[in-house]
Amino acid sequence: MTAFTYILMMYSIEDLISVILSKSEQLEELAMQNTDLKNLTAKQLHCIELIHSMENPTLSELTEKLKITKASTSVMLDRLEEHGFIRKVKSDIDRRSAHVHLTDKGHKAAHLHAGVHRQFAALLTKNLTESEKDILIVLLNKAIKSIQ
Repeated sequence: MTAFTYILMMYSIEDLISVILSKSEQLEELAMQNTDLKNLTAKQLHCIELIHSMENPTLSELTEKLKITKASTSVMLDRLEEHGFIRKVKSDIDRRSAHVHLTDKGHKAAHLHAGVHRQFAALLTKNLTESEKDILIVLLNKAIKSIQ
């Protein structure tokens, strides 16, 4: 393949993002297809992932990370609780607030989601050298700073 041919095959940033998001969604759907997680939305999965990483956050802490309203977070948590993914535990210190805990089912969902991320990262970087992977990490870190 010549350098000219390679340049003609390059995608625009918009096309790259579209391909990455689409493939990520496909992997997620495939992983969840034969589980009791198949009815979770992407936002709900993200919420479960955050609860796992934040280790039992309060509603306010979760709302801040999700960047949605408290009411929307509350509705989402109610649905996750109805389906057995989370439970709300009143704070021992302040009875007005509650911490969100994952149930066993919630931990299963978080681990499945993390596994899909690992699988996708492996697919995305399988044709890269270690040096190229390092460069990609640096560039993606630099790029996401503008959207956080």
